[in-house]
Amino acid sequence: MAAWIWIFIILAGGLFALKIIYVLSIALVLPITQGALYVSTSRAKIAAFINAVPMKADQMLVDLGCGDGRVLREVQKRYGVRTVGYEINPLAYLKARLFSFGPNRIQIRCQNFWEADLSEADVVFCYLYPDVMKKLASKLVAGLKPGAVVVSSNFSLPGFVPSKVLRLERSLHNDPIYIYHLK
Repeated sequence: MAAWIWIFIILAGGLFALKIIYVLSIALVLPITQGALYVSTSRAKIAAFINAVPMKADQMLVDLGCGDGRVLREVQKRYGVRTVGYEINPLAYLKARLFSFGPNRIQIRCQNFWEADLSEADVVFCYLYPDVMKKLASKLVAGLKPGAVVVSSNFSLPGFVPSKVLRLERSLHNDPIYIYHLK
């Protein structure tokens, strides 16, 4: 058989194996996520939120469902704050750990954020689906300290009144970013 056929078979097999791993990583956490998939927050939205929510080096940002950790890395790079991300999808968790490797103040936990203690968080970021936002609102009210800031990409928190709603001018990234200040 020609070499190019073997190369094609190996590449196709590798891509198929990666797809199987992706599907398995979603299936493993399906009972917890209830079908929510890992979706990256755009760099434009991250930049907008970082500009709108200044932080100090002694503060802590928590990302609920941190995916590949890009929010954690960008916030840590800009402000030098301690960042903690929670991710239960094994593939996204490994990706976040790999991309965030090095001497920094980024912690990524393979843990369900519903069980996390958020009492030390100064800023909480989330890009979660509407079906979990009501339950999340209760967790945030009960677990966050007064003065904490919550940033929600795309979906609002029921019962909360945003102090600011950002919309990027680009139509591709025009979904709202809600910023809440807890009292």
